[in-house]
Amino acid sequence: MASFPCSGVRSGLCLWPGKRQLCIRKGLVYDLMHLLSIPFKTLRGASRSLRVAEFCSVSNMSSSLQIELVPCLGDNYAYLLHDVDTGTVGVVDPSEAAPIIDALSPKNWNLTYILNTHHHHDHTGGNTELKARYGAKVIGSGIDKDRIPGIDIVLNDGET
Repeated sequence: MASFPCSGVRSGLCLWPGKRQLCIRKGLVYDLMHLLSIPFKTLRGASRSLRVAEFCSVSNMSSSLQIELVPCLGDNYAYLLHDVDTGTVGVVDPSEAAPIIDALSPKNWNLTYILNTHHHHDHTGGNTELKARYGAKVIGSGIDKDRIPGIDIVLNDGET
Protein backbone atom coordinates (compact mmCIF):
# COMPACT_ATOMS: atom_id res chain seq x y z
CA MET A 1 0.00 0.00 0.00
CA ALA A 2 1.35 3.38 -0.92
CA SER A 3 2.16 6.05 1.64
CA PHE A 4 1.75 9.69 0.76
CA PRO A 5 2.56 12.91 2.54
CA CYS A 6 -0.64 14.59 3.72
CA SER A 7 -0.34 17.33 1.14
CA GLY A 8 -0.24 14.73 -1.64
CA VAL A 9 -3.56 13.10 -0.76
CA ARG A 10 -6.28 14.10 -3.20
CA SER A 11 -9.22 12.37 -1.59
CA GLY A 12 -9.88 9.94 1.21
CA LEU A 13 -8.99 9.68 4.84
CA CYS A 14 -5.42 9.92 6.01
CA LEU A 15 -4.43 8.25 9.28
CA TRP A 16 -1.16 7.69 11.13
CA PRO A 17 -1.34 4.52 13.23
CA GLY A 18 2.13 4.35 14.71
CA LYS A 19 4.74 5.65 12.30
CA ARG A 20 3.03 4.67 9.03
CA GLN A 21 0.65 6.95 7.20
CA LEU A 22 -2.20 5.17 5.44
CA CYS A 23 -4.85 6.60 3.18
CA ILE A 24 -8.31 5.14 2.75
CA ARG A 25 -10.23 5.98 -0.37
CA LYS A 26 -13.96 5.28 -0.35
CA GLY A 27 -14.70 2.13 -2.26
CA LEU A 28 -11.29 0.52 -1.96
CA VAL A 29 -11.96 -2.48 0.24
CA TYR A 30 -8.37 -3.64 0.01
CA ASP A 31 -7.05 -0.42 1.54
CA LEU A 32 -9.61 -0.60 4.32
CA MET A 33 -8.83 -4.19 5.17
CA HIS A 34 -5.12 -3.42 5.13
CA LEU A 35 -5.69 -0.55 7.54
CA LEU A 36 -7.75 -2.71 9.86
CA SER A 37 -5.13 -5.44 9.89
CA ILE A 38 -2.67 -3.08 11.58
CA PRO A 39 -2.92 -3.23 15.36
CA PHE A 40 -4.68 -0.21 16.78
CA LYS A 41 -3.18 -0.75 20.21
CA THR A 42 -0.95 2.26 19.50
CA LEU A 43 -4.06 4.43 19.43
CA ARG A 44 -4.98 3.75 23.06
CA GLY A 45 -5.81 7.00 24.73
CA ALA A 46 -6.90 8.51 21.43
CA SER A 47 -10.49 9.53 20.96
CA ARG A 48 -12.80 6.59 20.39
CA SER A 49 -14.18 8.34 17.39
CA LEU A 50 -11.28 8.97 15.02
CA ARG A 51 -11.35 12.57 13.92
CA VAL A 52 -9.14 12.65 10.88
CA ALA A 53 -8.36 16.35 11.26
CA GLU A 54 -6.49 15.54 14.48
CA PHE A 55 -4.05 13.42 12.46
CA CYS A 56 -3.68 15.44 9.25
CA SER A 57 -5.54 17.75 6.94
CA VAL A 58 -7.21 16.38 3.85
CA SER A 59 -8.13 18.62 0.94
CA ASN A 60 -10.67 18.01 -1.82
CA MET A 61 -12.37 15.25 0.15
CA SER A 62 -15.54 14.28 -1.69
CA SER A 63 -16.84 11.79 0.90
CA SER A 64 -16.63 11.16 4.60
CA LEU A 65 -15.98 7.85 6.28
CA GLN A 66 -16.14 7.87 10.05
CA ILE A 67 -14.27 5.11 11.85
CA GLU A 68 -14.89 4.37 15.52
CA LEU A 69 -13.00 1.86 17.61
CA VAL A 70 -15.35 -0.14 19.83
CA PRO A 71 -13.66 -2.02 22.70
CA CYS A 72 -14.81 -5.64 23.01
CA LEU A 73 -13.92 -8.59 25.23
CA GLY A 74 -11.65 -6.45 27.39
CA ASP A 75 -8.67 -6.87 25.04
CA ASN A 76 -10.02 -6.50 21.52
CA TYR A 77 -11.68 -3.99 19.20
CA ALA A 78 -14.39 -3.97 16.57
CA TYR A 79 -14.41 -1.16 14.02
CA LEU A 80 -17.60 0.75 13.35
CA LEU A 81 -17.65 2.37 9.89
CA HIS A 82 -20.14 5.08 8.89
CA ASP A 83 -20.34 6.51 5.38
CA VAL A 84 -21.79 9.95 6.00
CA ASP A 85 -22.76 10.38 2.32
CA THR A 86 -24.88 7.23 2.03
CA GLY A 87 -25.74 6.49 5.65
CA THR A 88 -24.30 2.98 5.27
CA VAL A 89 -23.00 1.56 8.54
CA GLY A 90 -20.75 -1.46 8.89
CA VAL A 91 -18.89 -3.19 11.64
CA VAL A 92 -15.69 -5.16 11.24
CA ASP A 93 -15.10 -8.20 13.46
CA PRO A 94 -17.78 -7.80 16.14
CA SER A 95 -16.68 -10.24 18.84
CA GLU A 96 -19.76 -9.41 20.89
CA ALA A 97 -23.01 -7.59 20.15
CA ALA A 98 -23.60 -5.44 23.26
CA PRO A 99 -20.76 -2.92 22.75
CA ILE A 100 -21.77 -2.48 19.09
CA ILE A 101 -25.41 -1.91 20.02
CA ASP A 102 -24.28 0.57 22.70
CA ALA A 103 -22.23 2.47 20.10
CA LEU A 104 -25.00 2.51 17.47
CA SER A 105 -27.99 3.38 19.68
CA PRO A 106 -27.15 6.97 20.70
CA LYS A 107 -26.41 7.82 17.06
CA ASN A 108 -29.64 6.21 15.75
CA TRP A 109 -27.58 4.32 13.17
CA ASN A 110 -28.86 1.10 11.60
CA LEU A 111 -26.25 -1.54 10.94
CA THR A 112 -26.08 -2.43 7.23
CA TYR A 113 -23.10 -4.80 7.01
CA ILE A 114 -21.06 -7.06 9.27
CA LEU A 115 -17.62 -7.81 7.85
CA ASN A 116 -15.60 -10.67 9.28
CA THR A 117 -11.91 -10.91 8.43
CA HIS A 118 -11.85 -14.57 9.52
CA HIS A 119 -13.86 -17.15 11.46
CA HIS A 120 -12.44 -16.97 15.00
CA HIS A 121 -15.02 -16.32 17.72
CA ASP A 122 -13.27 -13.10 18.81
CA HIS A 123 -14.14 -11.77 15.31
CA THR A 124 -17.58 -13.34 14.77
CA GLY A 125 -19.16 -13.73 18.22
CA GLY A 126 -21.65 -10.89 17.73
CA ASN A 127 -22.78 -11.81 14.21
CA THR A 128 -25.98 -13.68 15.00
CA GLU A 129 -27.40 -11.18 17.49
CA LEU A 130 -26.49 -8.13 15.37
CA LYS A 131 -27.90 -9.70 12.21
CA ALA A 132 -31.16 -10.54 13.99
CA ARG A 133 -31.50 -7.06 15.51
CA TYR A 134 -30.57 -4.93 12.48
CA GLY A 135 -31.07 -7.20 9.47
CA ALA A 136 -27.45 -6.60 8.49
CA LYS A 137 -25.76 -8.70 5.82
CA VAL A 138 -22.75 -10.73 7.00
CA ILE A 139 -19.75 -10.66 4.65
CA GLY A 140 -16.80 -13.01 4.92
CA SER A 141 -14.19 -15.08 3.17
CA GLY A 142 -15.16 -18.06 1.04
CA ILE A 143 -12.44 -20.05 2.80
CA ASP A 144 -14.30 -19.59 6.11
CA LYS A 145 -17.88 -19.67 4.78
CA ASP A 146 -18.80 -22.78 6.78
CA ARG A 147 -17.33 -21.33 9.99
CA ILE A 148 -18.70 -17.74 9.93
CA PRO A 149 -22.09 -17.54 11.69
CA GLY A 150 -24.88 -16.05 9.56
CA ILE A 151 -22.76 -15.42 6.45
CA ASP A 152 -24.77 -13.95 3.54
CA ILE A 153 -22.11 -12.68 1.14
CA VAL A 154 -19.07 -14.82 0.37
CA LEU A 155 -15.97 -13.18 -1.08
CA ASN A 156 -13.11 -15.10 -2.64
CA ASP A 157 -9.57 -13.98 -3.33
CA GLY A 158 -9.51 -10.94 -5.62
CA GLU A 159 -13.23 -10.11 -5.26
CA THR A 160 -14.57 -6.88 -3.80
